Amino acid sequence: MANFPRAPLSSWGEQRQPAVTLTRVVFALIGAAALVLGYVGLDRYLTGGAPGSRDPLNLAYGTLQLFVLGADPLEGGTHFPVALQIARFAAPLVTLYAVVEACRLLLATEMRRWRARRARDHVVVCGDTSVARTLAERLHLAGRRVVLVRTRPIGPLELRGRGLLGVQGDAREPDVLRGAGAGQAAVIYACTESSAINLAIAASAARLAGQGRRDLAIYAQIHEPDWALTLQARRLGVPDAVAQRLDFFQIDQLAVQVLLAQQPLPVRPDGAVPRVLIAGDSPLSRALLIELARHWRLRRDEPDRRVEVDFVAPDATRVLERAARRNAILRDACRIVPCETTVAELLADDDGSLRYDRAFVFFTDEKYGLQLALTEYRLWHRVTGDVVVAVDGLAELADAFSPKHPPPLLDPLNGRLKLFSPAAAGCDPTLIAEDLAERLARLIHERYVAARLSRGARLGSQPALAVWSDLDESLRRANRLQAADIGPKLHWANCAIVPRDGGADDFQFTGHEVEELAKRESRRWVEATLADARASGSPPARRWLPYLTEWDDLPPRGQERCRRAIQDIPDILGEAGFQVVRLSDTGANRALFPA
Repeated sequence: MANFPRAPLSSWGEQRQPAVTLTRVVFALIGAAALVLGYVGLDRYLTGGAPGSRDPLNLAYGTLQLFVLGADPLEGGTHFPVALQIARFAAPLVTLYAVVEACRLLLATEMRRWRARRARDHVVVCGDTSVARTLAERLHLAGRRVVLVRTRPIGPLELRGRGLLGVQGDAREPDVLRGAGAGQAAVIYACTESSAINLAIAASAARLAGQGRRDLAIYAQIHEPDWALTLQARRLGVPDAVAQRLDFFQIDQLAVQVLLAQQPLPVRPDGAVPRVLIAGDSPLSRALLIELARHWRLRRDEPDRRVEVDFVAPDATRVLERAARRNAILRDACRIVPCETTVAELLADDDGSLRYDRAFVFFTDEKYGLQLALTEYRLWHRVTGDVVVAVDGLAELADAFSPKHPPPLLDPLNGRLKLFSPAAAGCDPTLIAEDLAERLARLIHERYVAARLSRGARLGSQPALAVWSDLDESLRRANRLQAADIGPKLHWANCAIVPRDGGADDFQFTGHEVEELAKRESRRWVEATLADARASGSPPARRWLPYLTEWDDLPPRGQERCRRAIQDIPDILGEAGFQVVRLSDTGANRALFPA
């Protein structure tokens, strides 16, 4: 039905596991054969024996004794029928297998704990949520060794069937993390239902690993978008740019990136601007508004063309005002009309002029949203493209609407109904690894591309004029290094970043600050360019040679480019939802910049 990733159809404990293995089947057949052959062979062996010795119950009892390495009727015997000889050896073999299997199952938990504690360069996933389960499965399918930490009991089949290791306990406790081998792990994910618990897990893991572990990455899931921004701001302000990697991810923000990457807005050949309907009270709606603006900015062919959005929600005006205060890009790329009504009332009051290229139905009550998409026939008439409905708890219904294995159980409205699982889409290890520095690097590049497009350049005409996903890795690395140095620059200037509050945002570096930080940026760029040249074994490109020099010898164009990189920092952070503030109201830090 849809191209969107979906959550697992059921929880791990509910998913079918293989009841038996081939080895168990073989030994079960051997055991059955031993019973039959033992009974027949014992009957023949006792021919002419004592009266009653061939009674069926006596024969059955003697046959069962073969499985415990002995049978009373066989004491002192030397010549036995072929069937009985086979049963004498087959029955103890089955018993021995059963003992070994029982010992293995009894010791399986301890063996998994021992293997988890001794693991190296593996991934630790903490949490009982669907996000934790989906992450663990995807990482395992990608070939990573995964240790799952859960508070609820972990069944042996749900781990062994997936090749996972498991530890039960509270991941906030250092002993539990040690049991998962967190001190030697490559990546740790904290994905419980509580943001506070995830923060505590991240702090415990960082302390356990110690400052010497610069190669460890820790990611904590934060459920509240505003709280995630606040924590990201404080992390970016850490002065040590190469400190232990720690970031905070929000599933909705990641999910909408996947959604628009797989279903981009159409660019009409007649030049008409796309019109979109977004309906719902879910936080996913706000995340989609912001990502939609960023997405359209790179796709529009004229800088003043804004995508038209009708936003339907009970408190649409308040949500829109709050989002616009923190994300100025909404005003730049979108023309949004808040509608504090229902979708049914909006369409019923219309004279038929409303037409949408796509509709997104994102309600907290998923059942209500799905019912709306299935029953509001006017929505089908007014939307020419897909009707995307967010579902997580109802994601198992996707197969019922899917024409992948025709015929579908339920009518998918000619394939236009798309069920979208934010949890499944956002649980992408690659996206989660894109920390704030990575997102700032993408913004730096997007601003460069948007500026070039506004001057008449065409997307794709040069290697640097490409969307981020298609950009050459060397160019992406250059943007990452520039973004990673934003925090240290602000710290050096005695400044910090905070989430935008919609107030006055007129921060500017002083002329002296711009000059000093531009020199720092020039040194950073020269060191990075030379390091890349050494790593690749080839000299830098000829066009860069005049700029690989000290600041005083740098051409005026190079100096101005470095100054512009500093002056753009507040705008770059502004597009990410932050603003720069001074840690003192007396201007620049006089200790760092003496008069």
